[in-house]
Amino acid sequence: MNEDRGHLDPAHQALREMLGALVLGHLTSAETDRVQAHLDGCAACRAELEEITPLAGLLGAVDPASFETPPTPPPGLGDAIRRQVAAERVARDDDELGARRDAARRARGRRTRLVAAAAVLAVVGVGAGLGLGRATAPSPPTVPMEQIRLAAAPGSGVTVDSAGLVNHTWGTELRIVGEGFHAGEVFHAEFRTADGELVPAGEFLGVGAATMTCNLQSAALRDAVTEVVILDEDGSAVASSAL
Repeated sequence: MNEDRGHLDPAHQALREMLGALVLGHLTSAETDRVQAHLDGCAACRAELEEITPLAGLLGAVDPASFETPPTPPPGLGDAIRRQVAAERVARDDDELGARRDAARRARGRRTRLVAAAAVLAVVGVGAGLGLGRATAPSPPTVPMEQIRLAAAPGSGVTVDSAGLVNHTWGTELRIVGEGFHAGEVFHAEFRTADGELVPAGEFLGVGAATMTCNLQSAALRDAVTEVVILDEDGSAVASSAL
């Protein structure tokens, strides 16, 4: 029964506590009549009586002698529990890391599909431009990029070949070309603003010694960005650039 005991009046509480004795047949005739009269008008106590009635038969199977000697845990149980907990913690950490890597791979897959779709549209657009004549085909817009020096942290193993920022009306784009980002590890780009806040600028999956070209985006406006920071999975900076 889920009713709060604090909401029961004393008389009701006393009758409720007699339900167990009723099931076991320990009440006098007068007490039994009193509890039965209460049950006729209390649906909550009737429900509780239905719950505890099956337990009476189970009590008959209990051996009182078994309580004379307290059971002792088997030897090595504590060590076994600690090993199991440690194994489950490792499995949980592996699952979390795997989920993050899967999410990064899915994100890369979505970007690849978007790039492929953009390429198809570009081919269609070029074809249409050729059909109408080169004079009518619009020239692709040029987006100015601000080159920055993204310095790798000592001992990180990272090499940044080039890096730049593109100022958009909706935020700032970060473009990186480099090597040495640990394969399979998720890296996070952050923009530090003038008030010291770190604003996420996207994440990417390291590809090891292979050259990586990565475009990342943030809602932070370029005028507010004072520093670019690349963090590994432990939150340590592997590259940064003060602007």
